[in-house]
Amino acid sequence: MNHAVLMRENGDSAIFAVQPALASGAPATKFLIEITRVGETVKAREVKPDRLPSFCPERHINFDGSFCLFWAELERHTIDNHEAAAGWWGKLLIFLLRQGTAAVLRSWPGKADARAHGPEAARFQAVAEFNASNLGKAFISSLREERFSTVEKRVNNERRVRLLLNGKRILSVVRNDRRVMTLRQKCKCGDGNRPISACSDHADVLADFALALDGWREAEQSFFYSFKNTTLKCCGTMDNCPLADFLAVQLDKAA
Repeated sequence: MNHAVLMRENGDSAIFAVQPALASGAPATKFLIEITRVGETVKAREVKPDRLPSFCPERHINFDGSFCLFWAELERHTIDNHEAAAGWWGKLLIFLLRQGTAAVLRSWPGKADARAHGPEAARFQAVAEFNASNLGKAFISSLREERFSTVEKRVNNERRVRLLLNGKRILSVVRNDRRVMTLRQKCKCGDGNRPISACSDHADVLADFALALDGWREAEQSFFYSFKNTTLKCCGTMDNCPLADFLAVQLDKAA
């Protein structure tokens, strides 16, 4: 059922040979996975980093080799019954299948469904997604496709966050006041031709979205910066890896 065979067990830990089923029916990669009880949940890691990197944020492998399988800030992760255990196993199998695809594509499949790196960034992501859901399907799609970005500017000692879509500014938010500038402009939700000021509560929603997106960006930068003085290295298996870019900058400065 879980595509796993128990190899050995010792107290709160057990080692399974896990071989997820492929939709094509082709032979799947077999992983030797150690599962350990930690409080009311469990952690999983490869016994030895033979198939997977020992650490890779882009492949959702934590610095201790454990797998990041769920969004701890919002998802239920207590495993206290059969249903919860089955759900956890399902996440593990999907995770391992995606690892095979990531190794080939050098990018994470289903990236739009992935969580941001680090708990603070993940919380900002949750806020951004919630606000996007109140601004229409096009807004949600653009967020999932990573078409939004932010840039902070200081104008006359006023901090402003510019919300960009495909690299072009669509509005600015005064950070301290949490308000959208130029409320007479057409609302970005695409629902008719109403100005932002007259389009439901979208002035507040757009401001919250832009600031959450900017917080998400800054929190992820801080997450990767936290590895500055550690011995952890980029595994080199993923293209456009922020950790690789950060370490390259550090090497350039040291040269």
